[in-house]
Amino acid sequence: MRRGRPLWTILSLRAAAGASSFASRRRLQANSKGGSFNVRRSCPHSKLRVRQGIAQGTKLVRPPEGGPKAHGAVGRGPFGQLTMMGLLQMIGLGERLREELGHLQDEDEGNATTDESHQFVNQGRLFTPQKPLHPSRVQVMSTDFPRTIQSVQALLTGLFPDAGTEEPVKIDLRHTNSYFIPDPQPRQSAEQLRLESHLSKRAHMQEREEELKELAHRVTAALDEHLGEGAKGVSFGVGEEKDANTKSTKRQPLAWAQMAEVLTCLHSRELLPPTLSEEEVQAVSNHAAWRWFENLRHPVLANSAMWKFASRLVDTMQRRVDIECRCQACIDGGGTELVVRDEEEYEQECVEEPWLCIFSAHDSTLIGALCIFQLEMPSKWPEYGSALKVELIREEDESQPTKVLQHWIRFSLNGQVLRSTWLADEDGEPSTMVPLNELADMIDSEHELFEEGKDGSGMKYSWKDGLLREH
Repeated sequence: MRRGRPLWTILSLRAAAGASSFASRRRLQANSKGGSFNVRRSCPHSKLRVRQGIAQGTKLVRPPEGGPKAHGAVGRGPFGQLTMMGLLQMIGLGERLREELGHLQDEDEGNATTDESHQFVNQGRLFTPQKPLHPSRVQVMSTDFPRTIQSVQALLTGLFPDAGTEEPVKIDLRHTNSYFIPDPQPRQSAEQLRLESHLSKRAHMQEREEELKELAHRVTAALDEHLGEGAKGVSFGVGEEKDANTKSTKRQPLAWAQMAEVLTCLHSRELLPPTLSEEEVQAVSNHAAWRWFENLRHPVLANSAMWKFASRLVDTMQRRVDIECRCQACIDGGGTELVVRDEEEYEQECVEEPWLCIFSAHDSTLIGALCIFQLEMPSKWPEYGSALKVELIREEDESQPTKVLQHWIRFSLNGQVLRSTWLADEDGEPSTMVPLNELADMIDSEHELFEEGKDGSGMKYSWKDGLLREH
């Protein structure tokens, strides 16, 4: 019988609820009726102490020039900081992940668990009694936004509640504008920005915009008194960049992604404007999600925006497999076999290589990852504190555990397994796991975008060899 052994896991997080960069202080200091924390009555010093507490045991690593890179969504002052509600949410997520990934004391490592048609060693947990969950086996990266940094610090607090005065966990902030998000400022290239604009102007996109124009203006008007100075003129997401050359005397509605963000922030505190119904709020959220997915799911844009991120993940997983071979001496004799070796040079490399990699980023990062890996779309927009898990699993023969049959990748969002839409299983259904080598081939595939014109169909954009080209 075949079984799977988890080897390595990536967690890509959406930051928890923060004080919206675009909402006014007066509104957000109202009581949080549904939560365990009263924002107005809380002493500011206590919130500061909590943030300082979760930061203990971590060290921020920034580029040599220092400081966060400018981005319209980074937040100013108290806005963009994580709320107490958000901090508690991420601590709770860390506690759940500790139970999910860590080996429990009363479990037998040899016990297997079955998930649909797959059987997993060690109850499907990543860590074992011999190699337990420990800060030294975790690598952490984050965008340089206060809320994403504080989110992962809170998660680490829940993940390692007993962490003492050991070496601090480094949080690498150096890649905010390089590959962490699909809409960095500036974009990866001017061609990407023009491609986004081109896709957002497709006929079916324009028709949907026209149908919802009245809703956009009504919601913008209802939010006017809730908005602070930072609300206007902000670049906000793929396909919603403002054209600097376009001037209009008419008042323009807020960007859809911006409306959805502000409404979500207010809704979580039961502070929605009374003139807006639950149906209208949901309609805004649904349309914002639809716009993101509809644009980013085109493979040319998905690769332009997220290829560096996806390539890093796949390369890191392949490196993990290669290190396993060097540490345990892969022997090819009609099949790959693992034989334990004791050479110090390989042993040290195995010890230093992280088992768990955590990316603290944004909903756009999760959506971009779903699109470039061509996974099923979730039923709803990823909520605050969502976690996309990418697992590297070694398939082995139960009768010969040292014999490696294949390395697989499995994706799940908030515990729900996401199937691949480009690879089918034996029954013709989307596959729940993808071979690592085929995943690597998929993200390096070439893609083209054609546009119908007067002279027939012509290529407009193409993606090849890691480069976006405009024709």
